Amino acid sequence: MPTAPLLFYRPHCIGGMRLLCLLMFGWLLGGSSSVAATNSLAAASDRIWAQQVQPLLKERCSECHSAFKRKGGLDLTDLSTILRGGDRGSAALPGRPEESNLYKVLLEDGDPVMPPGKRKRLSDEEVGWIKNWILHIPVAPPSTEDPASAHAPSGLIQVRPKLDWAPRPGMTPSDVVDGFLKASWKRDGVAASRDSTDAQFLRRVSLDLIGRVPTPDELRTLTDDKSREKRAARINVLLQGAENARHMREVFDTVLMSRRGSEWEDSRSKHKWFGYLESAFRDNRPWDQVVRELIVARPADVQSEGASWFLYERQNNAQAMAEAVAPVVYGVQIKCAQCHDHMVAREIKQAHYWGMAAAFMRSKNAETPEGPRVGESAIGGFVSFANLKKESQPARLVFFNQREISEARPKEGEKESDDPSLYVVAPPKEKEKGKPKIATVPKFSRREAFAETVVKDNPLLARAFVNRVWAMLFGRGIVHPPDLMDSKHPPSHPELLDWLAADFESSGYNVRRLIQTLCNTKAYQLSSQAQPESDSRKKTAATPSSPALAEVDQFARFVPKPLSGEQIYRSLARVLAGNPTGDELSESAAGMELRRAFVKEFPDLFAPEPQSSLQQAMFLSNSPKLSKLLEGAQGSLILRMESEPQFPDRARMAFKAVLHRLPDKEELKACVEYLKDRPGMSGNRQLVWSLITGPEFLLNH
Repeated sequence: MPTAPLLFYRPHCIGGMRLLCLLMFGWLLGGSSSVAATNSLAAASDRIWAQQVQPLLKERCSECHSAFKRKGGLDLTDLSTILRGGDRGSAALPGRPEESNLYKVLLEDGDPVMPPGKRKRLSDEEVGWIKNWILHIPVAPPSTEDPASAHAPSGLIQVRPKLDWAPRPGMTPSDVVDGFLKASWKRDGVAASRDSTDAQFLRRVSLDLIGRVPTPDELRTLTDDKSREKRAARINVLLQGAENARHMREVFDTVLMSRRGSEWEDSRSKHKWFGYLESAFRDNRPWDQVVRELIVARPADVQSEGASWFLYERQNNAQAMAEAVAPVVYGVQIKCAQCHDHMVAREIKQAHYWGMAAAFMRSKNAETPEGPRVGESAIGGFVSFANLKKESQPARLVFFNQREISEARPKEGEKESDDPSLYVVAPPKEKEKGKPKIATVPKFSRREAFAETVVKDNPLLARAFVNRVWAMLFGRGIVHPPDLMDSKHPPSHPELLDWLAADFESSGYNVRRLIQTLCNTKAYQLSSQAQPESDSRKKTAATPSSPALAEVDQFARFVPKPLSGEQIYRSLARVLAGNPTGDELSESAAGMELRRAFVKEFPDLFAPEPQSSLQQAMFLSNSPKLSKLLEGAQGSLILRMESEPQFPDRARMAFKAVLHRLPDKEELKACVEYLKDRPGMSGNRQLVWSLITGPEFLLNH
């Protein structure tokens, strides 16, 4: 294999270095005093919020103004939602409490007066806390001529005006999504990129929906079609095929279970986990139903047979179960709250961590005649946890979405009795221990009760899934990273996220409809090429960031994203082996070994900032497994190139097969000169290798 250097995608390197230099230059000129003052203000704001304001709002206001019930459109959960406000505008104007709705409604002459009705009014001291906090909220200026300085120092909050746009009756879901985005572009002075070509679109959507590049016939069919609905029709075809179910299984196996190597992959396949996921996406099972089956882990039919493996693989570790479930049902990571309340996202409490863990503490793996199952005891699981001050408290069934499950706890010194009357399926009697094990089912199931709290009246379930799918298709989430949907990671387009989550929930958690909606948007079908700076950014007071970052944050152009190991493997199998889908190769032992090799070297999905590694470069340069694909088997691209007597035709064939385009003049000239110097199969292999190891092939763009 050649050992020429490879080009890898490293986003924002130049801009980030320039920003670092500018910040350092400002410090040398004495700007550190203003930054220190800003950070001091931010620290005071954080302290007042954490110690006084947030507990007060949670106790007195969350019944009507939370993520779960936003009366008047107002959510008082965290700073970003307070600044965003509701139907009456922003609830808090930083530094101006007398003009802030949150403060004014607490005064005796407020209009209206809060809390409403006969509820107890806040004391003068508590109202003072609110006023003092608003005075200390640090806010970045809305814009600046210097793009780099538009990045606020730590602690500064940038406030974007609320979108003055709402969907019109009769709009399609895709048009609504585009409407929200266009309104944000107009507000922030960002111009969208041009539309993608048919070839660019088909490559993109094929990689996203079936995990491989399109075949020449698929590309020809789309480009020859002159109908206006041809892209929508192709999306429907891709979503309904078996390849989509397999690809979605590969994506969500990684999301739900993480990558653990070939041994665990074999176990997941053997114990029907892969089959369960594939059937769920193939049958378009409602997502809330899938989540319930994963948590309850009691297969009721053949379709849900492998669902138990989600908990079973955690090997009776209740904390591991809770940590795996939290991003799925709430969109947040709770690991940092094991020993103390979350230090950054303060709404995530230690009690939430242990409440979720307690929901799984009665779970016990069982080997049954039907296969691995997860039983559940009717007693036990009553534990306590200690905070950093070594203060102990009982772990109760309280959760991040403010739901709680009432449960009687045994008195101190009281011993519970594991009576068969407490079960629907009781544990075997002592004398029956030699019989096959069974998965016990209690009459009161903590897991089942917890599942009800997350699949009913829990808007975070829809928000978490919508944001995940958006990240899968658009390269980054509306909240980025997608599993950190907390107060320190506000959404780039809150109104859009709200609408998508509500639409997904009202559709009956229809996964296929959601993906179809997003793929049919104009935003998804934009070019990934950035507009010239003079075109891409209008100098307006609302522009929040530098041009390049604005386009990425605003989805004003398609964000290139690295291919997963599975996508690289299947695309190479299709392109190099002359295999339309790569399935024949993947079903062989050699194909499985090769796929696993690619997955091992390219394991990332949903990486916050994609990075390439030396190991990946070495694999693409020197791997015998990749070399084998380039040997030139019957029907392969290498042999087909050899059948072309003219070097320009060989180069064109390679570009069309690998990159789905023809080479430009300079590329064609360089390729022909290269092939002339290396006639025969060796030159063909070298040329194809240079294309498949470059960023144009290794990125979905």
